Amino acid sequence: MPPARPACRSPSRGRSGRRSPASYPSLPGEAGKRFGTGGAAGRWGRLFVARRTAWHHAGPRTPLLRPGRYFGAQDGSPPIAHAAAVVAVVTIAVAAGMAVFLDQFAAALDTTVTVDNPAYPGDTFCEDSSFEETPSGCDEPETVERNLGAMVAEELSWLPPASIVLVPLWWFWHTVVLYGAGRAVGGSGNFVDTAVVAGWGMAPSLLRLVAVLGFAVAQLRSVSVPADPESAIAVLQSAIAGVELVGLAAVLVVGVWAGAIRAYGLAETQGIPASTAGAAVAALTLVGFVFELG
Repeated sequence: MPPARPACRSPSRGRSGRRSPASYPSLPGEAGKRFGTGGAAGRWGRLFVARRTAWHHAGPRTPLLRPGRYFGAQDGSPPIAHAAAVVAVVTIAVAAGMAVFLDQFAAALDTTVTVDNPAYPGDTFCEDSSFEETPSGCDEPETVERNLGAMVAEELSWLPPASIVLVPLWWFWHTVVLYGAGRAVGGSGNFVDTAVVAGWGMAPSLLRLVAVLGFAVAQLRSVSVPADPESAIAVLQSAIAGVELVGLAAVLVVGVWAGAIRAYGLAETQGIPASTAGAAVAALTLVGFVFELG
């Protein structure tokens, strides 16, 4: 009879079946010096390195800094939920930014103007003796004093709510344009994946919003307007005149940043070379610049 085989037991494991600390590979470089190679410190150190290595191979969580690695790790189908969350944040930020600007503009334009009193029916009704009874409101003054800033804010109060609809529509429009561009240069991706790329491409616009809004608010708070309405409006227009230069600089930075995100995303989702996708996105970005300057 053949000799009995010894019990299978890894030389690196004890009787409990657990690996002994010495069986773990040594940590390289500074990690080994910091955590050691044995005992509890060594085990925690190796766990730290293992998790860090896994995170490195998994790729970045967003395409904002490394779009090529992010979209490359998604196998051409990045999650739509993340892009939708980005669009939601941009939507809320735009609506809030408009509300803040209107509030600050109204506060800066703190002057009064004389306007017709809406409670007064008019001379046609109040001075016509053919009426048996005097219409209600005829005892009201014909004109009233109103704050000009409050009037302007009231007239433009529709902008923040409208942005809640307009920003998602802008996302859809960007998706249509990118999808068409990808198809035109030989792409084969689907519409939903392109929508993810378009959604992430809107994230850099938050930088422009912060820059322009911050400059405008700072300028509005730094000026004092005269009592005359026409002079007050002229002073405010002069104060925020520099916002165009700030906006232009922000457009250039955001255009390059968003263009990189869209180019790498379009290449991965449409299955085309990065150079081809970059050329298509660059052409679209240039058209956008022309409209911005126009």
